[in-house]
Amino acid sequence: MDGIITNLLNYALDNDIGITATKLLSAHTPSVVDVQTRHIVFNTNWYNQKQLAFTLAHEISHVMNNDNSVKPLYFTPTKLKFEYSANVEAIKLLLPYYMADKEVDQLNSFSFMQCFAIPSHLEDIVIDEIKNY
Repeated sequence: MDGIITNLLNYALDNDIGITATKLLSAHTPSVVDVQTRHIVFNTNWYNQKQLAFTLAHEISHVMNNDNSVKPLYFTPTKLKFEYSANVEAIKLLLPYYMADKEVDQLNSFSFMQCFAIPSHLEDIVIDEIKNY
């Protein structure tokens, strides 16, 4: 998982997205992105360590989507408009890491979602994105 996070951090930096990674926040303080300044505060102390890569990919996606928000966006895997789009793009960012060492018959949405602690209400998106990959 550390390699995936490193790759995502490099992807962010390659796309002029600043990152402040910190362990100093509470385990229940979500990561946050300021789309206007293109900067993410990434809480590496998040209570669900399996969800770190999804969280980072989600915040990167807010910037890459040019989400028009005048206030910082906190990580939340909900179905709201900005959040939905960020979740779709985050799943797309993570799929190559999941697919890399698998044959077609080994692919399934459940194992992908478990690997990255993706919430169950995003299963339909995961199924569609695996099919489209």
